[in-house]
Amino acid sequence: MKTNKSLSRLRHLLANVQVHLTFANYSKVDARWRQLNFVPDFNRFYYIREGEGCLVIDGETYYPRPGQLFVMPAGVKMSYYSLDENYFGKYWCHFTARIGDTELFRLTGAPYFIDVEDGERLTRLFKELIAHYESGEFSSVLMQKAVLFEMISLYLEGAARNRLSFPPSREDKGMHNLNLVLKYIETHLHENVTVQQLADLVHFHPNYLIRQFRELVGVSPIQYVQRLKMETAKSLLTATNEPVSEVARAVGLELYYFSRMFKKHMGVAPTEYRQLMKS
Repeated sequence: MKTNKSLSRLRHLLANVQVHLTFANYSKVDARWRQLNFVPDFNRFYYIREGEGCLVIDGETYYPRPGQLFVMPAGVKMSYYSLDENYFGKYWCHFTARIGDTELFRLTGAPYFIDVEDGERLTRLFKELIAHYESGEFSSVLMQKAVLFEMISLYLEGAARNRLSFPPSREDKGMHNLNLVLKYIETHLHENVTVQQLADLVHFHPNYLIRQFRELVGVSPIQYVQRLKMETAKSLLTATNEPVSEVARAVGLELYYFSRMFKKHMGVAPTEYRQLMKS
């Protein structure tokens, strides 16, 4: 899969996703299955297996087909109902997925459904999710999260192959400002980016920017900058033969401070990391 700047930016944000499962099951429903014009505070996955139904998401009407995976995001107006007397069969789950205080699918701009390429894999994941949901094991909540993360990854990878966008076309002012800040950080990563610079960019007080950024991204601006510097350094150490001093300069850090930060972040020094990756 080709990675453009938008997907790369989203990839860094995904490190902060927190998920929680509330329900999981397989259901076959009849014409009595119906709810109109409601706005949930959780997300739904529907993996369609049989029958006919209708989903209305954010004003768009869909007639799902077997083999399609739908996401019905939190905070979006929606309706659903079965068609005629045909049973509508689907794996489904209710869950939350947030980065900071922001709903994940608000950030991604992903479509509301994908055509599943590996149906056996997704069926297995849903069966595992249901089993862990029904399990009384004390560690079942961790297994639920692990499976849910894999399902979300499968969905986003499928969406990315169909030109997932970032920021979403339905972005609001907060998302627009966040995108400006993230783009600025990327293009000035070789510099010592300050909170004041980022705040001036969107005409915010620095304290307000920090609060808004943490709510949307899950970490402070400086934590995000430091993490991005380390991720960029890892790529340069792996893909190039540039001296460590040049890698440090590329991410805007003095060599001594870069080496110390890299070891704190990765557990090994930059030179050792390069040797490990190339071996």
